[in-house]
Amino acid sequence: MTIITEQEFFQGYPPEKVYITSDLHLYHKNIIEYCNRPFDDCLKMTEFLLEKFSELPEDCLIWNFGDVFLNWNIEHSQIMNDIMRMKKSRRMCLILGNHDFQSNKKPFKNYIEFFKYLGFDEVYKGPLQMGNYIFSHEPVFISEKDDFINFHGHTHNKNVTEDYFLGEYNKKYPKQKVNPAKYKNVCMDANNFNILNYTDL
Repeated sequence: MTIITEQEFFQGYPPEKVYITSDLHLYHKNIIEYCNRPFDDCLKMTEFLLEKFSELPEDCLIWNFGDVFLNWNIEHSQIMNDIMRMKKSRRMCLILGNHDFQSNKKPFKNYIEFFKYLGFDEVYKGPLQMGNYIFSHEPVFISEKDDFINFHGHTHNKNVTEDYFLGEYNKKYPKQKVNPAKYKNVCMDANNFNILNYTDL
C-alpha cells in the first residue's frame, strides 16, 4: 500500500474537476461477451468509450484505475493516439490493472515507464491510500474494524458482495466476509459507461 497525500491525489485541482474511471478494455473483443457490453465489435466499443471523454471539461484531472486496453495486435502508436485523445490538455493518472501488465512494454524496462510513454502523467502500481480512502484496481480486503472506503475497478458490472474474498481465487487476503458498503465500483460497466466525478463519490 502506497500512502499519498491529498496534494498528490488532487494535484492542484478542486474535487469537482477530478474524474475517476476504470476498465475501458479498449480493443478487447472478448470483454463484449464477458460483460454483455452492447456493441457489435471492439472498434465500435472503443470509439464509444473514447467519445465519453469528450464530455469532460477541458481542464480537469482524470484518474484511471486500470485495464486501459487489451489487444496484442494494436501498435503502441495507436494506443498513444487514443490516450492523447482522452487526455487532450488535461492531466491523466493511472493505477495499473492486471491486464495492463500483459501489454508488450518493449523496449521499456517496466510498465510505469511504458504507460508514461503512452501519455499518462503519473503511473502507480497501487493500491494507494489517502486518509480513509483506498484507491485500487482490484478490491482490497477491509476488515470490519477498519474505517476505510475502497474505490476500485476490476469487477466490471459486479459489485463487491460480503463473500467476495471467500473464493478460491483469493490468495492475497484473508478468506473473510466484508461489508459491501465499504466498496465503490468505479468501472465503466457498473456506471452506465459514465466517467464519475469525485464529488459524486
